[in-house]
Amino acid sequence: MSSPMFIRAAIARSQLATAAHSQPGSMLARNHAFRITTRSLLNQTNNTSSFSTTAVRSAAGSEFRSSSMDSSILSTVRVVRNLLIFSTSSIAIGYFAWSGTHAYLEQYKCPSPAGISSQTRNCLHGAWVREEIAPDPDVAEIYFNKAIEMTRKELVDLYAKKEKAQDGSSSTRREYEIERDAALVEIQNRLARFYARIGQDERAATIWTRLWKLSEKSTPQEEAATKGSSSFSLGSLFGGSSERPLVTRQDGAQFAKSAADCWMRMGEYEMAEEALGWILSSRSSGPSAGSTTTIGEIGLWSTLGALYVRQKKFDYALSLFVKALQSVQAKRNTLTDVSEDKDMWFCREAILMNSIGETLLGAANAATSLPAAQPKQEESKPKSGSSWKLWSSSSSVSSSESATTSTKAPKSAELTKKEEEALGWMQKAIAMAKEKSGKNRDCDECAGLALNTLGLIYEMEGDKDVALAQFKEALIHATLAKDYVGVEDYNKNIARLTELPTTSSEPPTTSSEPASN
Repeated sequence: MSSPMFIRAAIARSQLATAAHSQPGSMLARNHAFRITTRSLLNQTNNTSSFSTTAVRSAAGSEFRSSSMDSSILSTVRVVRNLLIFSTSSIAIGYFAWSGTHAYLEQYKCPSPAGISSQTRNCLHGAWVREEIAPDPDVAEIYFNKAIEMTRKELVDLYAKKEKAQDGSSSTRREYEIERDAALVEIQNRLARFYARIGQDERAATIWTRLWKLSEKSTPQEEAATKGSSSFSLGSLFGGSSERPLVTRQDGAQFAKSAADCWMRMGEYEMAEEALGWILSSRSSGPSAGSTTTIGEIGLWSTLGALYVRQKKFDYALSLFVKALQSVQAKRNTLTDVSEDKDMWFCREAILMNSIGETLLGAANAATSLPAAQPKQEESKPKSGSSWKLWSSSSSVSSSESATTSTKAPKSAELTKKEEEALGWMQKAIAMAKEKSGKNRDCDECAGLALNTLGLIYEMEGDKDVALAQFKEALIHATLAKDYVGVEDYNKNIARLTELPTTSSEPPTTSSEPASN
């Protein structure tokens, strides 16, 4: 109730009291009038209070509705902001993850050749992933071919700018330099390795043969220029220096060796001989001629010697094995007792001694073989699954593959002497290999191969017990060397002697092909 209302009620009560003192008879009527006046004042007060409350409630409702609207707008803004932050963060994280993955692959797993674009580099990374992480030969091949296509196109554009700047140039020369570009050649080399890995030897050998023949055409002036421009960057693809490195004869040696391995697995010995002969001739006439013999050269001589054995060119093979043996012995004399490579060269000497023994034995058997009708001789294939991967697969065929129907002439004194010489080389190789048994895989595999050959010889001579002992000892060394192909072959020989009756058909002849190491 407001203050004026109280004042007016007090005035009314005062007037009523005065009237009661002056006129007592009319007190009841005046009292009734007082109640009516007081009630009217109270009604006015209630009406005023109700109006004020309604106004306050109306103002509060309006303020609440305005606050709710502002809150919904703020919530919407927050949602949109969070969505934008999440989307931007996701895109940024994805980009950095993609870039980081390519950077890691480039740095540690599959470095790209210099002078290619980022798109080509990504194709090579994709091919590597489809080779190693999620194998898919078809997709990997697509990646490789796309990388080759893009690199060739970039080179064509680059040389077109170069011709324009030089005001004309030979188109033949341009195509020649494009095909010999080091980056393009390296990508094709990777494609050839991929084909060889999935068993497509013909396609791999074709690429490698073309590459080493391209390198054969290089001149000393070009090689000198290539060495001077070896530091090449991506800038040359975008208007920078246009001098790009070309493949050299030294680069072609590895291509020729890889091609020879494929040709030998396919039985194309003439193609393999051409490739290996080119490597040896280029090394003998190159800048490294007369330098210290490397393990790579020993491997080349051994591989070519094994190839000649398959072609029955025993004299050529023997000269190569002897030359390789002399080089290994000279190398061993220069090594100290604490040298880490001493065991490797030691086992290499044992392997070459066994190769010489097998070559002599093969020559002796070939000289006394008298075929009845000169049938077409089937070329033996190397063991494609051999665990001896240092140079190429072991060229010794299994006993079941080496059976022949040729008629043996009676042994002469000269033949006996040759066989004894061959056995002497092989026994010396076994003795050397056993010295490093359990310490060097090559020595154990060499010992197993030589013991198996001796077992076949004793089996031919009819001494089955000695042959069986040789096969069992060969199996022990093959197991130590983890030569699973040898384990399978030697187990077959043991089973043949232990399960078949002694009156069985004529045992197989010994293999005359030394390991191509």
